[in-house]
Order: sequence, then C-alpha cells, then structure tokens
Amino acid sequence: MVNPKKRHKVFKVILAGLVGGLLAAASIATASNPLDDVKGFSDFPAADLGRMLDGDILGTRGSLMNFPNGLSVQTCFVTPEAAEETARQLQDWDPLPHEALKVFAYQAMRGPCEASDFQSLNLKSNQGAIRWLLDKTLATTADKSDLNLTRAEAQRLANCANSNSDTQDVSACWVELLRERVAVFQRDGFDGLPPYEANGVTVSPRTQLREMLREQPAVASQFATLLQQSGLLGGQGAESLTPTLYWTLFEANHRATLSLGAIYLLPQGDHYQLLDVQYYVSGKYYAAATLCEIWPIRVGDKSGALVWRGDFVAAPALSFIRGTDRIVYGAILLQEIKKVVRCFHDDLKAKTLTRHSASTRIFANPSISSVVR
Repeated sequence: MVNPKKRHKVFKVILAGLVGGLLAAASIATASNPLDDVKGFSDFPAADLGRMLDGDILGTRGSLMNFPNGLSVQTCFVTPEAAEETARQLQDWDPLPHEALKVFAYQAMRGPCEASDFQSLNLKSNQGAIRWLLDKTLATTADKSDLNLTRAEAQRLANCANSNSDTQDVSACWVELLRERVAVFQRDGFDGLPPYEANGVTVSPRTQLREMLREQPAVASQFATLLQQSGLLGGQGAESLTPTLYWTLFEANHRATLSLGAIYLLPQGDHYQLLDVQYYVSGKYYAAATLCEIWPIRVGDKSGALVWRGDFVAAPALSFIRGTDRIVYGAILLQEIKKVVRCFHDDLKAKTLTRHSASTRIFANPSISSVVR
C-alpha cells in the first residue's frame, strides 16, 4: 500500500552478559504454547523463536485463494514490550512520522464523526501522486469514474468538483463524502457498506473481505470470536466491539489513495487479538484486513510479546494475475508489510528506551539498507 525505499533492520534484544544464552533464557509466559498455535492455524510450518529474538521478522506468502481478487501474506515477530502494551501500541500506532511509508495524512477518530476530523485533508500539492487523485476527482462524471464510488457519490462529487475546481473546495467535497461513509459505518457496520459502482461494475467491499477470510478457514476459526463481535463475519447484529476509527491518505503504486479504517481489539485471557479493516479505499484496491494475535513471552526476567500478523488484500488487478506472477506479487506485498512492521518496531523501541535505562535493556542501533506494504 506504500512503496518502500529503504529497509530498517529491526532491533536485537540483548540481555547484558547473556548474549549467548537468549534461547536458554526465553520462555513462553502463557498456558498454551503460542508457537504451537501459530503452526496450527497459520501457513508457517514452524516459527523460529531464536531468529525472532535476534530481530528477524519471519514472513511467508499465504495460501493461494480461489477468490480471484485476494492475496494474503503472514509475518511473525517479537517485541520488547508486554503483550498488553504491544496490543495497545498496535491499536494506536500512527504511521505518519515515517517518511518511507509515504503517508500524507493520518487521523484517528473517536465518537461520532465530525467534519473537523478531516481538517488535515488537503489535495493541494505538487506531488504527482496527489495530483493524480485530484485529476481523477475532476474527471469524475455521474456515469463514470476511475475511483471507488457509488453512482450517487460520483454524481455529487462531479457536481461539487465541477462547480469549483479549487483544490480546497475539492478537498471539502471529499471530506463530506468520507464523513458520510463513516457515519453509515458507525450506524450500520459492515452490512451497511455502500458498494463501488461508478466504474460500471458493482463491487461490495464487505463481500471482498468476507470471501478472503472464508478462503482461510483455519485463520477464520482462530479469530472467530473477534470476527463475529466486530460484525465482519456472522449474522447481522452480532457486533459487540467498539472500534477505533481512522482515515488516511497515502501513496499506493504512485497513486494517492484515501482510506477509511476500523481497528478492533479483543482480550483473550492472557493474550490479545486485533483486527484492522480498511473498509473503504478510493482506488487501486477494494479493501484490506489485518489480523494480529499477541501472546506474552519472557526473555530472562523481561516481558516481551510474540506477534503473528496476517494481511489480506483484495484488488481488481489480481484477477488477471496467475502462476509465477502471482507469487511475485505476494513477495512484493510481504516486503512492504515487513517494512511497516520495522517502522512499528522502531517506534516501540523508542518508547521502550524512554522507560528503561541502558543498563537494564540494551538495543542494537538500527541500520539502513535497501529493500526489494
């Protein structure tokens, strides 16, 4: 969803005087063994805790789907914070400070959505990616658009933009459209998501999300309670969790993309599950979902967390990609997700260092190298 330029090597957790004994000192602080859980429901044949303790982010391409628009990848990594803190940081993480992620704007929203929640949305820019979104907005008509819109939204956006092509006014048009979509989601949940239909083909983002998850029955079973209580899977009215909502403007394949998302967090005894859903995307892809499970571990006398992450993306271009090319797309997506995880690690590391002195926990300095969301 963003194009990496540089690669951050994730920090290594090093206990003073015990550099050679990390594996001997590491233990799983939970009733069941999360490594066995990961092996049981994921596409990892095994999860090497030693490599993760050394700072590696394990990654694998998800099982191939019969659903033509879907692609998934999985990662597994260790953090230096307790499971509860890691889950909270995942829920509240702001990617905006990381230039390499090419996020132009990000805003969390709590409570009823207001127009003021979008005050940082501004399409006035010399950047080619944002100019593309502006041009596609101005080219939208009641009958056709390259953007993901209902016919009614296309009509309103065309009327609004054509009445005044000033970037500030066009931005205001998008604010109103996004605000109304958030309000519908807050009221009706996933079952009320409006379709995309302005390009001549009707596409339901809800169906895209559900079909991808149904193609992964072991993962869907592992997260069944979370998926039902969020309302993504299960009958109407099953939702009981209140999400953290957000919107973001970022670059995807050199194109500025607007997205609306919802993050759900569910405590499960001593561990946590998280669902991050992009339920509206203005273009390039239809929808995306990220599932995370966070377990407590201990390294010596220090608390840490083991995180499994699964990313699912539905995009129209994928329906035309087969064989080796699809594997290549999966590899590219995996590298992008790893870059996002590295940035999250950097932020978590910085927050950890403000609370712990170097004498109690020492981290290696991150190094930068080139990379192949």
